[in-house]
Amino acid sequence: MAVCGVIAEYDPFHKGHERHLHLARAQSGAEYAVCVISGSFTQRGMPALLPVHARAEMALRCGADIVLQLPCVFSVREAEFFALGGVYVLHALGCVTHLSFGCEGEALPWLQSAAELLEAPDAPMEEGIRSGLAKGLSYAAAAGSAAEKRLGLPAHALDRPNAALALAYLRAMRRLESGMIPVPVIREGAYRAAEVDNPPSASALRGAILRGDWAGVRAAMPENAMRVLERTLLDGEICPPEGMDALLRQAILSQTAEELARLPGVSEGLEMRILKAAEITVTREQLISAVKTRRYTCGRISRALCHAVLGTGQSGLPPLPGYARVLGFREGARPLLKKMQRSGFPLITRPARADECALDIRADEMWRVAAGLPRGDTYRRAPVILP
Repeated sequence: MAVCGVIAEYDPFHKGHERHLHLARAQSGAEYAVCVISGSFTQRGMPALLPVHARAEMALRCGADIVLQLPCVFSVREAEFFALGGVYVLHALGCVTHLSFGCEGEALPWLQSAAELLEAPDAPMEEGIRSGLAKGLSYAAAAGSAAEKRLGLPAHALDRPNAALALAYLRAMRRLESGMIPVPVIREGAYRAAEVDNPPSASALRGAILRGDWAGVRAAMPENAMRVLERTLLDGEICPPEGMDALLRQAILSQTAEELARLPGVSEGLEMRILKAAEITVTREQLISAVKTRRYTCGRISRALCHAVLGTGQSGLPPLPGYARVLGFREGARPLLKKMQRSGFPLITRPARADECALDIRADEMWRVAAGLPRGDTYRRAPVILP
């Protein structure tokens, strides 16, 4: 039996995601599609626009059979560990045979070679990385540039968002010695396009929702997902990007430089830049802009700031996920879910009863605070079950 896994955020679910799920199933011949998605906070270091249970329901109504939540300590991490966490969850379940991801078409011929080189760099590759770091590049940028030169690729070929994540997934599979078969699906459209197009980007769709461009939103989302969005908005369950600004400012100004230095992604004096910037800025965007340098990218800073709000420290990061939360499933996938539960990898349905979910519970609560909502029952919710 073929089972295809997908790692995503679905914030929110759009027609491009629906297309990917359809093609992933068709190309893998999978009977089931299992999705691992971020929880209340995402890889861009931001609270998700929509609550996790709504995003899970969208996926289930548009092609997924089971949706699991990636623990927060992996969902708010750089691509390498975001991918490692998601791949490990699917790998540990023991029954996922394929892993599908989107990528740019021109990247397909060299993805495996680049992943192999990045996982096991040779001497020229290592020298290229050192040279990039000496020029002030971030490690990811230095490694990407060195790999491009080593493989004779066009400049910035590895910088494109889908290519970067595809490489991270392939590297994770090699690291875990996973037998899952990669199923790359060529992405159409721009990953971070500013305008809602067909297919849309998630960032453009979030912008359309926030400014009330409902014609654009309806054109970009499958009808079943749109109905979930409408219900979610009526319930007032939405977290705008600026919702975390006050929480973030309080979190930064209440910590010392030594405490900030313990956050994931903070090193080389970044804590001092953050503290100094926090004294003269008000919003999260202003703070990131004041801290950013060539080496300290916006993504790295944003994730570090998110960790400051959540209270996660570098020393408390596990090497691999120890569990996943069951967000929902279709009745027809119940036999597969039972098989997953027999794998030995912990699948949690009620986080409130699980001590290991403390950070995920805190993230849910912080999301509701940032959204201007009273303390809710997100972490007490039973999984979404659809016919």
